[in-house]
Parts: sequence; structure tokens; C-alpha cells
Amino acid sequence: MDEFGSHGHRYQRAAIVANPKAGSTTAEYLASVATVCRDYVDEVDIVRTLRPGHATEVVAELLRGPARPDVIVSIGGDGTLREVVTGLVEVASNHTPLVVLPGGTANSNYRSLWDDAPWHEALTAALTGAAESRLIDLAWIAELSRMVVLGLSTGLFAEATARALSLPVSGRPRYQRAIAEALETYQPYEGRVLVDGAVVHSGKIVVANVGGGRYRAGVLNMLPKSIRDDGLLDVCVVDPSIPTTTALELMRSGRHLEAGGSTYARGRSVTLERLDGLPLHFEHDGEVVPTDRSSITVEVLPRALHVLASHQRTGG
Repeated sequence: MDEFGSHGHRYQRAAIVANPKAGSTTAEYLASVATVCRDYVDEVDIVRTLRPGHATEVVAELLRGPARPDVIVSIGGDGTLREVVTGLVEVASNHTPLVVLPGGTANSNYRSLWDDAPWHEALTAALTGAAESRLIDLAWIAELSRMVVLGLSTGLFAEATARALSLPVSGRPRYQRAIAEALETYQPYEGRVLVDGAVVHSGKIVVANVGGGRYRAGVLNMLPKSIRDDGLLDVCVVDPSIPTTTALELMRSGRHLEAGGSTYARGRSVTLERLDGLPLHFEHDGEVVPTDRSSITVEVLPRALHVLASHQRTGG
């Protein structure tokens, strides 16, 4: 049980870090979150991010400042959350718990921690000691010095993430439409995947996903066996031996692993390679990363982030 539950502690100061430009973050929503926080916390600070990277700067400054918050609430998409987490991890001695609330488009991180419970129920549980205190794993791309929170994908999902940026659709349907559009022209690439140095897949790849969170696009249970605090990365590779539309439909319930055409493995290090001489395009945490590299290695950072989450653990 966390400190609140075991000692009857009331948080003295909370910091809400919000991206006002995120998919579902409105002024009304932010005001409602602040109202709930003030019901249970003595002092509440609200910081609105102004530019990319600002959330990282803000969180690090708050944690090093004289009025250090006891809890941080993140509101925004997966990219905003990654910036908040980077700021938390930068302060090496930090153990400040994080509450993740929905505010983006797909909100897959929120689903993995709270199973899509109404946000006010999740926030109340977090601030009153009814939530579980967990130290969850993160991941690190050493070649690019980038933190990964939810997960990383290549192939179809990376292309769909790029397309989603320009679609005039809100919420989770945006990514579903982007995937459908990407399917019209997408061609699998020749690649290889290694887990802890051992080859687990070699051949055509439709999508490779590493995590982290079980869900991508909010509804696709790509990594149904993933546990966010087991000290391991999960990787799933889908190849063209099963129709991609069939695989995507089965992913909604995590049954794509039973249908063939999928390779699933776990380990502390995952290397993704493209073997046809072209750059390996990938995204992580909803952000497409431009690079001319043909391979990347993702390594687990065990128990690196303190979060407050549902006791049910339905999202791993």
C-alpha cells in the first residue's frame, strides 16, 4: 500500500502538467481536474506546456525547486507523457509519484494503468490512497538517447502514426483510419529482430512492436502478455503469412498470437533491423522519429518510474 493508504497522509502539493494542444485536453477538462485535486490536496499548481520539450524542463525545475510537489498529474498525449517522464527520471533521487490522465488521442498509456476508468475515479483513487503504487519499467534507445514509455513500433504502425498527424479526425478513430489508409499502399520490409542477442524473426515484417504498454492506438492489444513491472520488454512481430486486416481485427482481443503469422518474445534488449538498405522508420510514444539508421536497439530500464494505478492490473 502506498504512503497515503498506510499512513493517512494527505498530499500537500500537486503539480498538474498539461498540454493544452493535446487531442482531448480542453480548458473545461483542465479546470475539472484542478477542482478534484483541490478537494484532496492542500496546494495545486497548474503548468501549461508552451512548446515541445517544455514539459521535461518544467518537471525537472519543479522537482529541484523549493516548492517540490508530492505528486505530479500529467494531462496530454503519449508525447506529453514521455516528456513528463523524462523530467522525472532526470532527477535521479526523485520518487515523486505520477498520475497519468487521458488528454491525447488514443490514450493507450492511460488504458494500461487505469483500464479506461472515468478519469475522475482514477484521480480520486490516486489522491486518496485507493490506488496501487507501482514502479514500472521504461525503455531506452541508446543510439538516439531517447526514453520510451509506452512502446515503439516499426512498419505499418509507424506509417500510420505519420499519417494520423494530418487527419481531421479526433480520438481513437484517428489512428484506426490512419491504419486503414496506410494499408492501401504499405509494403512489408525485409528485417530481423533479435532479443537478448538471439534472432527470433528473420524475413518480411508488417509491423514490429516493442513495449511496454499492451495497447497501441488505444484499442489494439498488440502485447497481451506484457507486464509493466516485470523487468522485461515484450516484442511482437507480424509477418505477411496472415492477412493484415485479419491480424488487426484479432489484435483487438489479443488473439492474433493464436492465428499464426506472429512471433512473440521477451527479454531485456530488443534489436530491430532493416535488411534492404533503406532506413528503419519507427515511432515511439506516438512520435515518428526521423533517422537514417537501419537498426536500433531498445533496452529495458527496470522499475524506473513511480506511478499510481488501478489495483486491477487489467492492462498488465
